[in-house]
Amino acid sequence: MNFRPVARFIATTTAAVTVAILFPIVWSALEGGAGLRAMSLSFASGTVLCAALYYAGRDSSCSMMTAREAILSVACSWATASAVVGLPYFYSGTAGFLDAIFEGVSGFTTTGATVLRDIESMPRGILLWRSFSQWLGGIGVVVLTLAIFPMSAAGMQLYKAEVSGPIHERLTPRIQQTAAFLCKTYLALTTAEIFLLSLGGLDIFDSLTLSFSTLATGGFSPYSDNVGHFTGNYVKWITAIFLFLSAANLTFFHTLVTNKGGTRLKENPELRFYIGVLISFGVAASILLYRDGIFDSPLKSVTEGFFHTVSMLSTCGFFTTDYNVWPASVRFLMLTLMFCGGCAISTAGGITCVRVLIILKHITAEFSRRIHPRAIVPTRIGSKPVDAGVVASCFAFFAAYMGIFAVGFVLLTLFGLDMTTAISGVAATLGNVGPGFGMAGPTEGYSSLPDAVKCVYIFLMLCGRLEIFTLMVIFTPRFWRI
Repeated sequence: MNFRPVARFIATTTAAVTVAILFPIVWSALEGGAGLRAMSLSFASGTVLCAALYYAGRDSSCSMMTAREAILSVACSWATASAVVGLPYFYSGTAGFLDAIFEGVSGFTTTGATVLRDIESMPRGILLWRSFSQWLGGIGVVVLTLAIFPMSAAGMQLYKAEVSGPIHERLTPRIQQTAAFLCKTYLALTTAEIFLLSLGGLDIFDSLTLSFSTLATGGFSPYSDNVGHFTGNYVKWITAIFLFLSAANLTFFHTLVTNKGGTRLKENPELRFYIGVLISFGVAASILLYRDGIFDSPLKSVTEGFFHTVSMLSTCGFFTTDYNVWPASVRFLMLTLMFCGGCAISTAGGITCVRVLIILKHITAEFSRRIHPRAIVPTRIGSKPVDAGVVASCFAFFAAYMGIFAVGFVLLTLFGLDMTTAISGVAATLGNVGPGFGMAGPTEGYSSLPDAVKCVYIFLMLCGRLEIFTLMVIFTPRFWRI
């Protein structure tokens, strides 16, 4: 294992995050200096760390990394960058060291679980950074780096280690061009939402922070009541639409841009499954909310039902009300969506729709094989057969996901958490959703939980964002063998 190119790459990715701190520094300076000291100290600390890492990786090239070094680079980049993201909360006195790390990891992994109280009293520069850090984590610091710096043969290894989904196809001949297209699409959607929210009467601060968190499917808000702070349905529906787009496969937009025809879009099985889950769960939630008298009008029930459905399916975790008091049937639907998640190659977490679809199709094909033992029945997605290796990787991911969920649940119950908080907390952090139920609910946050529990959640958030194997493989002895 050659650690020099690993250090060089971590220095590069951490530098990207550190430079991004200049945005809230300028904002803080223009607004009178509130939070400026904390942001400046964070920038200085990040710069020193980058310099040390760059010096450690001197005389090396990231393009010469092997697959193992690429995996280690991605895992360490996310851990290091998340720590830098959390520095402003520590330097401002808003949070202690562990809570600052928790908030930084939660923001950068686009989880949205928070330990902060009295959010409105915080300097707006730090609140802007809180949402902007989610936006950076949404597109992925590695993808952003690949879009800027050519990585030669190591580029695809780095891309596979970070981007979600079982299939990693190139949209363009060069991986740098693919990463650049994903970044441009992400930026275009962000700009569009900022513009539409501004038309709805939001000021520039609210438009920026809400758009950053929406496109990242992160869930942070500069207000304690989250999206519920904004009255009227316009903001909710605009947010819901962009949550839907953010959790869709970004290659869908490549198909639109390259004019490859509506027929191909209609035959996109993952997109159809994603829309089907959204509509069926949204309708069910709306009916249950109206039937049980949670909302007194059908329109309100539909708005809240679909908003929270797309929020959970996209693993954003936005909320407009305390859904802890909703009927158990609706909360079960929300919990199920936490596991499913959005599409592959998106900012959403969870198992992802394409894996769920492949697993369901394979189970259906297995029924046919039982009925017709001699028949060759391939697992198909649409009209295309799925490679056996992809099917195996989907089942392996599902097994690993549920295994880590089970271990996390047992650990949290040993720490004294109740069943509701433990189950929903693990599902929400591993799926990068954010708020769960019980003590981890939308109005409670994670601040009252023991430090040991927060450490477990920090690991789960990183594990979920890096799709388990990228992080877990570095803890195996085989990874370190020469």
